[in-house]
Amino acid sequence: MNNLGEGGAKMRRLLVLLSFALLPLAFATTASADAPVIFTQTLTVSTPSPNIACTPYGYSFNTLATFTVTRHFIQFYDGSTLVKEIRHIDFTGTLYRTDDLSKTIPYAGNWTRTLDVAANTVTSTGLFRYSHPDGSGMVALDPGRTVQDASTFATLSDTGPTQIEWQMGVCAYLAAQ
Repeated sequence: MNNLGEGGAKMRRLLVLLSFALLPLAFATTASADAPVIFTQTLTVSTPSPNIACTPYGYSFNTLATFTVTRHFIQFYDGSTLVKEIRHIDFTGTLYRTDDLSKTIPYAGNWTRTLDVAANTVTSTGLFRYSHPDGSGMVALDPGRTVQDASTFATLSDTGPTQIEWQMGVCAYLAAQ
């Protein structure tokens, strides 16, 4: 009877230990990611609106723009908190000289913008902007990968020709028209 009593006591201790080990699992919720929120938004600006400044590059004019942009959003949430947003952006438009609206250059872009809330960064990859007259040749482009601070929009890194180089090319083209 001692053997049975000792075995039963060992079994009870084992069951108690096992129940303590499994107890946290009883209160744990199943980890599951919220489904991403996906939607598309299109915006058309048909009245020329301020765009880039050419005066910092020595010109007496700035630019206005008309455009249509389509943004495909994929947003990831943890509960009600946005943790990441990916935007696929495609746009086409026209840039105009502020002092002579007959002087124009087409411009367009197709890129991905990723907001990482935890890192507080916005990363843009792809062909952000390009300009060419009537599709006959590239005047200026801004491809590559740019990382910016999401709060201040300060550029942390930029590869390829930069936004400033694109602006300078566009302004020089519009000045020569």
